[in-house]
Amino acid sequence: MKRKELHSLLSPLSEKLYRFAYTLIPDDLQAEQLVIDSFNAFLLRERKKLMAREVDLVSKNGSQILRRQYFKGILQHMLEIGVRRSIQLSEQIKVSRPQEYVPYYSLEPKVRFVMSLRYDAQFSVEEIEEIVQMPRYEVIEKIHNGRFLLLSDLNRGVNV
Repeated sequence: MKRKELHSLLSPLSEKLYRFAYTLIPDDLQAEQLVIDSFNAFLLRERKKLMAREVDLVSKNGSQILRRQYFKGILQHMLEIGVRRSIQLSEQIKVSRPQEYVPYYSLEPKVRFVMSLRYDAQFSVEEIEEIVQMPRYEVIEKIHNGRFLLLSDLNRGVNV
């Protein structure tokens, strides 16, 4: 695959990747760097496969399947890198996180990421398992615990 083909295949994903990075690290500059680092890590790991693969970008169905597969691979790296970074930047994130979404950003980074995969990107639980490399019960647990914490925080605000 040539660079031009790879760029045309993955360029529609840039906005989604940025949203997921911002889910992990709610800082514009850090989220942008996370997208770049995740993409580079994916390219380094998959370099030989990418260079050997011939892509028919004319076939819309084939390119969508390939794009989704690469999207999942980049998201795997984003989670791995982003969780470590969010821990390192936790104090900075507390100061810069959006005030209207404090309950959401007070959740654990993996919980936010899994919830975002489920509700924002509409991934199935099986696909999320593959991306985050967790057993099914952990994925479901993170989704339900995150929803419960957000709803309980919402109810606390309503009852005050």
